[in-house]
Amino acid sequence: MSARTYGVGELIGEINATLAGGFGEVWVRGELSGVKVAASGHRYFQVKDGEGQLSCAMWAARADRLRFKLADGQAVLLRGTIEVYPQRGSLQLIVAEVQPEGIGELQLAFEQMKAKLETEGLFAAERKRPLPALPQRLGLVTSASGAAVRDVLKVLSRWERLSVLLYAVRVQGKGSEGEIARAVRYLGRSGLVDVVLVVRGGGSLEDLWAFNEEIVARAIAASPVPVISGVGHEVDFTIADFVADVRAATPTQAGELVVAALERQQRRTETARDGVASAFTRKLEHAQLRLRGLEGARGLARLPLRLKELDQLLQRLEALPQLLRSLVARRHRRTEAATAHLYRWPVRFGAPRRRELITARLAVAGERLRSLVARRRLELAGGERALGALSPRRVLERGYSVTTREGDPKPLTDAAGVNAGERVVTTFATGHLRSLVLGRINGSQGSLFDEEEKTVDS
Repeated sequence: MSARTYGVGELIGEINATLAGGFGEVWVRGELSGVKVAASGHRYFQVKDGEGQLSCAMWAARADRLRFKLADGQAVLLRGTIEVYPQRGSLQLIVAEVQPEGIGELQLAFEQMKAKLETEGLFAAERKRPLPALPQRLGLVTSASGAAVRDVLKVLSRWERLSVLLYAVRVQGKGSEGEIARAVRYLGRSGLVDVVLVVRGGGSLEDLWAFNEEIVARAIAASPVPVISGVGHEVDFTIADFVADVRAATPTQAGELVVAALERQQRRTETARDGVASAFTRKLEHAQLRLRGLEGARGLARLPLRLKELDQLLQRLEALPQLLRSLVARRHRRTEAATAHLYRWPVRFGAPRRRELITARLAVAGERLRSLVARRRLELAGGERALGALSPRRVLERGYSVTTREGDPKPLTDAAGVNAGERVVTTFATGHLRSLVLGRINGSQGSLFDEEEKTVDS
């Protein structure tokens, strides 16, 4: 019996049909080697063990759905069908599913993403920003209906002046990672918030996977404002936690971090306020002690009377220029009247000679009058200088003051006339001071204006 003759393509088709009928889908265990990604997105690689090697191909439509990246050396389980590739006549496994062996698919994807971003420096401590000392506007990225939003808002309600802007997103499921990333980017660039909180309650690794996606990690890293990540329970860690500026163990703790910063600032403000109040009280008590020590000074007791005398002298000196002008005017009028009278004398009485005599006398009188005016001006200038030196304002500017009862303009000259509990007003060179009398201290001081004391002062 002669053997059947096949065309090459016909034979390969028969072989593939036989392989499909004899094997169907198979699971193959081995280690990946020579992994390549074609321009079309298909993956080509070999799976091998100690006894053999098999070429594999995984089409882009299935490979793109993998959560982790195929890499040389990975121990895997492959599900697929065996066939002969017609163009090369080589046996290969068309892979439909890949499962990491010894570690779950999600865990492997997590470790790969963590290693990639850590290599890029996204987890580095030096790039992380501190929270603002006084955050007033908070952006919250989470589900509007989850337990996390209620827990966070309950904590934040302790600080009533804190403004919260909620950007509601889905926190699990296909496409949720894109919503979270958009929310972080919007709040960070909006200028409406000081801090962004990204929170979600606990769940499985699958439930929390949106926070392990690269798009979310890069959005958090690029945020212009600090980001706090509070995803899952205390034992849960996500890529978002590593990239965020601050990691909170739970959503509740994320809110606590913000409120704690505000409460710290409030305590600092209260401490500073108490310190200022204490310092002011001490200065006031010191000033009151000095004032009570000066109450019995004899020089200060005479000061109001002396000020009154100087004020009266000043008033008289201020009127002196007008008096001098009046005196000069009267003398001038008298001279003019005398001149007019002399000019009316008859010629027979020797008018020409008398006119010469009168003219000479007028010249002398004019010179005397000018000399008198000059002396008066010198006296006036000296009086003004003396008055300025003795002016009550000058006395006050040297550190003395005048004390009166509140509502009574009469100066106090004797401490015995003032009782404890009365209010007094002390006038300084600039401003006034209201005081409460606590008591009297007996004692006296020499007069401020005694010649002996002036000698000592000089």
